[in-house]
This record gives sequence, structure tokens and C-alpha cells, in this order.
Amino acid sequence: MKSLIILTAFVVLVTGCTQESTNETKKYFDLNAFIQAKIEVLNKKKPAFEKTVWNENTPETKTVVIQDWGKELELFLQADLNKPAYLNSYEVTETETLSKYQLKNTESLPVKLLMIHKVEGKPESIEATVQNKNYLYESNKQIRLHLTEGEIDNYFISGTQQLVFGDKKVFKVEAKVKK
Repeated sequence: MKSLIILTAFVVLVTGCTQESTNETKKYFDLNAFIQAKIEVLNKKKPAFEKTVWNENTPETKTVVIQDWGKELELFLQADLNKPAYLNSYEVTETETLSKYQLKNTESLPVKLLMIHKVEGKPESIEATVQNKNYLYESNKQIRLHLTEGEIDNYFISGTQQLVFGDKKVFKVEAKVKK
């Protein structure tokens, strides 16, 4: 009986802590929750996309049904600013049509800029600049996602990658809902 009371108290304590952490207020736009919700819809609907990938400036276009939208939109999830290490690292500019998060000059984080363009208070497009650099690797990425009536209509990813002993690789991907 005593162990049942201890077990019940433990479950209540863990549940209470879990609920508290999920209800925590986000300092910046909650890009992670926003993109996760879009991923869930896309994984259910499985719309066809016309996807163009540029390799060495040569485009290749295919119509695809993407099976794993979490993997496909991973770069957008990585641009989320609500991470403990990012707290107070961004200058925020808010207007009726734009939420802009610019990395402070004194900070050194991968997400340099995040902009949420809004119409009637709802995101219409999301843009981010993400840069990573260490002694072996450097990458620069520009990502953009556009929504129509709250659903992803198209997205664009471009950038460069370079290993310390390799040539700079330029990449570009664009995908649009096939109508």
C-alpha cells in the first residue's frame, strides 16, 4: 500500500512537471510548433509537389509525393529560436505585418535572421538565414516557405557548403504544390 501511494505521488509530480513545461511561454515566434503542425497536415494529405533541385547550375525537376515531411522541412525546424542557448540573443522588431528576429552583433549562433511575414496576423511566409562555421566545415543557407490559406504552397532552400579541403558546393531546392 505504501509503495502504491509513493508511485501515485511520483506520477502526479511527473505529470505536473510535464504539463508545466509544455505550457511555458515562448519568447520568440514558436517556429517549431508551427512547422510541426504543417508537417502533420502534409504527412496526412500527401500532396504532390513539383520539386526542382539544381546541381552545378543544372536544374532537375520531378513531381514527387514526399513521404517524410519532418525530414524534408528539417532546416525550418532548426531555425527555431526558442532554445535555452538563444534566450536574449536576438533583437526583435514587431509590426502588424512582420516579426523580425536579428541576431545581436555580440552573439555567435547559427540562425542569423528569422522573418515571419504576416497577413491578418497569420504567417504568410517565413524566411531565415542560417550559417554554420567550424574548423572543418562552413555552410550558409537561405530558407523560405510560403503559405496560401494557412497551408504550405512552396518552399525554397539555397546555399553553399564547403569542407576545409574541398571546393565550395552551391545548392538550391525549390518545391511547389502541384495543382
